[in-house]
Amino acid sequence: MKTKRLLISLTLGLGLALASMWLLGGPHHLAQAQAGTGVIRVDGATGTDAPGCGSAASPCRTVQYAVDQAQPGEEIRVATGVYTGVQGRPVPAGYPNPPASNLITQVVYISKTVTIRGGYTTTNWTTPNPVSYPTTLDAQGLGRVMVIAGEISPTVEGLRLTGGDAAGLGGSPSAGWNEGGGMYIINATAAISNNRVFSNTNIANGDGGGLYLWESPSTLSGNTVSSNTADFGGGLFLYRSAAALSGNTVSANTAANNGGGLHLYASTATLTDNTISYNTADHRGGGLRLYYSAATLSDNTIYSNTADFGGGLYLWESAAMLSGNTVSYNTADFGGGLLLDHSAATLSGNTVSYNTAYRGGGLYLYESPSTLTNTVVTDNRANTAGSGLYIHDHSSPRLLHTTIARNTAGDCSGVRLLNSPVVLTNTILVRHTVGITVAANSTVTLEATLWATGTAWANVNNTGGGGTINT
Repeated sequence: MKTKRLLISLTLGLGLALASMWLLGGPHHLAQAQAGTGVIRVDGATGTDAPGCGSAASPCRTVQYAVDQAQPGEEIRVATGVYTGVQGRPVPAGYPNPPASNLITQVVYISKTVTIRGGYTTTNWTTPNPVSYPTTLDAQGLGRVMVIAGEISPTVEGLRLTGGDAAGLGGSPSAGWNEGGGMYIINATAAISNNRVFSNTNIANGDGGGLYLWESPSTLSGNTVSSNTADFGGGLFLYRSAAALSGNTVSANTAANNGGGLHLYASTATLTDNTISYNTADHRGGGLRLYYSAATLSDNTIYSNTADFGGGLYLWESAAMLSGNTVSYNTADFGGGLLLDHSAATLSGNTVSYNTAYRGGGLYLYESPSTLTNTVVTDNRANTAGSGLYIHDHSSPRLLHTTIARNTAGDCSGVRLLNSPVVLTNTILVRHTVGITVAANSTVTLEATLWATGTAWANVNNTGGGGTINT
């Protein structure tokens, strides 16, 4: 009888263990948690230790346990160290195309309005210094680093998020795709500030190597997003998210397809004073790709990015507003600085300089009735045509108070037109071999144009019909 009861107990124990492993995502998704030096909980209103686990005298060992114990409004202060170990959680409400297990794995899962802040030490829980005392969450390639889910408003500050991989975790509107290697935010109004999101990947049919926002009007400020990889949106991917990004550095990210630094999909986001540099996309938008996104970009610096189309930026069906941006030293086959494709964008006060392309050294416009005001297009290069601007197929842009100068190589033309009517008002064209090349079926209307160039314009008739110049 005792032997029988012992066998039954062992069987039940084994069953419970297996069930626990399944709930946590299975052994292939789990890593033994390696705690940092400690985590405490603080009452957000009083600044005193919260009751229960996580006092300064008895800190929690993992961030997730502190989050689970916390009440809305509390602060979770994380001391310096490396925190690893992914944990399985059921997918949140509205999560698209979940894995068959309905479980997702991550180091930290947040479903309540709390603040998580890194950079403390166990001897100083008052003043964080994340530079001197880094706090790292490392998923070690076994899941995402962080998930924020639900109609909540958490704050994440002063952390290093690395080692994330969203392979097999879903979360995409497209079946078979996976989203957000480092961080996945769904339906939340999160404040993400002064974090480093680096060396995360999402390359197996994935978007957003560093971060992915799903319908989340979150705020991202002062973050560094670098060395992340994905198919679309190497650094960040915004899906229908009216997010606000300011003062971030997005650099050295890679997209196997589009949007090396950022990819915006149907997102009326606002990007202000960000630096977007040294990102690469194999196809479109080395720095950024906007797709059906009437975003607003102001005072950003976009330089040294690379793609086939749109080295700095690529806009598709995007009536975006671009003002005060500097777009320089980017490289592409078409549109070294910017490529506008079917986009009625408005550009004001931007500087487009020192970009290089096969065609359209500074800008390439294709079927884009855009407006350029107070724009400076200088010192760009095109190997064949349109050193400054290449305007193609019914683009019909309007250029107001625009300076086009010193664009070189190829046909050495400041502006080249093909099958497009263009109006230039109060425009300065200086130091080109040819100011404007007007190809077949094109019309240029010049209003108060200042010329200082070898040839004011050239009427090139390569296709059987001359262009027209109205002055």
